[in-house]
Amino acid sequence: MSGTNGTVNRITGTSTLVRARFEPGMLLQHDDLEQMSTYTRELNRLMFRSLFGCGVVCGLKVTPTRDCGKDAIVIGAGLALDGCGDPIYVPKDVSLTIDEHCQPGKDPLWVQLCRTSKCCSPRTATCGCDDEETSSVCAREREGYEIRIVRDQPKCSCQCDLPKESKGEPFKSDCLCVDPTLPCYVDHYKGICGCCCDDCAGGSCDCDCVVLAKLSPPVDDKSGWTADHRVRRFVRPVLMRDPVVAEEEEKRTAPQKAEEMIVAERLKKTRLNERMKAMKTAKVSPA
Repeated sequence: MSGTNGTVNRITGTSTLVRARFEPGMLLQHDDLEQMSTYTRELNRLMFRSLFGCGVVCGLKVTPTRDCGKDAIVIGAGLALDGCGDPIYVPKDVSLTIDEHCQPGKDPLWVQLCRTSKCCSPRTATCGCDDEETSSVCAREREGYEIRIVRDQPKCSCQCDLPKESKGEPFKSDCLCVDPTLPCYVDHYKGICGCCCDDCAGGSCDCDCVVLAKLSPPVDDKSGWTADHRVRRFVRPVLMRDPVVAEEEEKRTAPQKAEEMIVAERLKKTRLNERMKAMKTAKVSPA
């Protein structure tokens, strides 16, 4: 054994998270200041994808409709997390025509939400001489989104497989928890962290995209498109009840429960006595 605390063996390593530190009199460079936002973002991404994984946090319901005589969908405002843990925020409802040429076909379609970003607020990077061209860089990066309707099912986007048809009772939970046996939630319940991005060969993975719904075409002229949300991965955390409040509630209701039990016991005895009296009367009565 080594050390004084009974340590048998040990190994050390470093994390991918790097936090900037400053001291008085330091000459700061661009990467020093940039590391402040980089550390915060990487920390948030790590926490979000480890705690919840990718998927829809709230909203983003897909509703088929008709817009100016064309089949369309309305995507509700909401928030999702992509495979890296970055948020995809849709601040307001969005309407999108399924097919501009009114020829969507008879095959199912898929609604996909992807994260985008663009640089803005350009500024001059250096103060060159009069005969030199100055370059400009963006001082801000605005997050955005893109909603796509695609014909082929995305392979590596965040999604769930449609559950197999079962003849038994559907999964139910008093706490409204998800079925832990579903393939897209198995790793979460096993405590396995990470995303699917490294599983795609060649890096052709839409890690920044989330599947919202599967669209099925009309079955006849009178019906319309239908949206199936079972293909989206929902990661809304379940709020736990305050245990202190639960304990206090138990104490407040304990006398009432005890009184109810006494009343129920008395009623049970009364019914039993009445039944026994009825049986005795039936025995002594003449045929």
